[in-house]
Parts: sequence; structure tokens; C-alpha cells
Amino acid sequence: MTKIAILITVFNRKDKTLDCLQSLFLSLGSEMALDIWLTDDGSTDGTADAVRNEYPDKNIHILQGDGTLFWNGGMINSWKAAMRHGGYDGYLWLNNDVKL
Repeated sequence: MTKIAILITVFNRKDKTLDCLQSLFLSLGSEMALDIWLTDDGSTDGTADAVRNEYPDKNIHILQGDGTLFWNGGMINSWKAAMRHGGYDGYLWLNNDVKL
């Protein structure tokens, strides 16, 4: 089975993030195992909690930023965490405003 790390960074885009994740899960078949590495860079709109509540049974690792990472720093944070975990066949850098 192919194992993919999905890398996302977010800041105060709860609805877009939930829509993105929903489209991701709907678009993939069962031949792939996914781990999602999501850096929340200091959101104040409850994005991280909404993701935890909506997808408690998915492999979503939520990393906290302090609001200074912005998109690039957040993506690097997610990527480094996934690299430390290891064992992936590929990495997908995914913007949270994308619907697949």
C-alpha cells in the first residue's frame, strides 16, 4: 500500500480547511494510506478544534505554530514533522483552499 504524507498549514480558515479535507478524503481510493501533518499557525477561529472534532478517526497530526510561521514556515514545519516520522512513499504539499 502506498503511504502518503499530506502537508498543510492553516491560519483562521476553518471552513476552507474542512472543505479541503473533505474533498481529499472523498477523492482518494483505498489503495493509499494517508497521514496528514497540519500546522495551525496560531488560528483564533477554532480551526484545529474543528478538524479534531470532524475527523477524530483520521491520521491527522496537528502541530501548533505561534503566528509567525506564515505559509512557508508552516509547510516546512509540517514537512519536518513528517520526515521525522518517516516511512512515506511521497509527500503532497496541499493548500487548504484547494478542493480536489
